[in-house]
Amino acid sequence: MKYRGFCEQFVAALGAADWALMEQLLHPDFEVVEAAGLPYAGVYRGAEGWRRLSDAVLSTWSGFRLRLIEMHGGDEDAAVLRFAMSGRSRKTGTAWETSVLELWKFRDDRLVRIDPYYFDTHLLARADAE
Repeated sequence: MKYRGFCEQFVAALGAADWALMEQLLHPDFEVVEAAGLPYAGVYRGAEGWRRLSDAVLSTWSGFRLRLIEMHGGDEDAAVLRFAMSGRSRKTGTAWETSVLELWKFRDDRLVRIDPYYFDTHLLARADAE
């Protein structure tokens, strides 16, 4: 799998908050679209957008955890990663656990797009709104 090591490196950099490495791994045209209804819904572009999204997630959830469960594909220009997620709303104190499946796309050996598909977006929206 061509991008397995890349994905593992990026996930490790995310866990270590290694912004310099993540920026090197992101394509200049990087984009991620977070689902409507989430507290941080919207389109985030470039390395700065990635940082803004990360800041938004961490300011919404305390104790936020993202754990890679499995990875598939990555032979050509895409890989699918499944993560376990958990956290607690900073606003309401409500704890939650769910999973997210993400389609990662690559261009020029860099990460150019993430399409996240949450198992339950309503769970996250409710946790932050109660």
